[in-house]
Amino acid sequence: MADYYICAVHYENANNERYISKVKITFNLTTEINTAYEKTKFEVVSDIESLKKKVKTKYKSNNTWHEGEDVRVVNGDSGYKYLRTDSNNIKKDNLGNLPEY
Repeated sequence: MADYYICAVHYENANNERYISKVKITFNLTTEINTAYEKTKFEVVSDIESLKKKVKTKYKSNNTWHEGEDVRVVNGDSGYKYLRTDSNNIKKDNLGNLPEY
């Protein structure tokens, strides 16, 4: 069980790179996106690293919410952090195919 779920993601572009700036979260699996809270990427990183929160993605299929993947932090150059749902250490954000806002 997760402490919270990421259900949508907002990307921005800088230096020819696309990165996550903020996400929409819910505290249970069945809550809809339109009532989700917003967190910055750096708040999510802090939750995972400092507060040891378990964060997962969630997705909707056949009108039902499903638990997705664990969200991990990957350390980049100069202390920059990335959010990923896979276990490789590629220095790039990747939360799968979550809806964008």
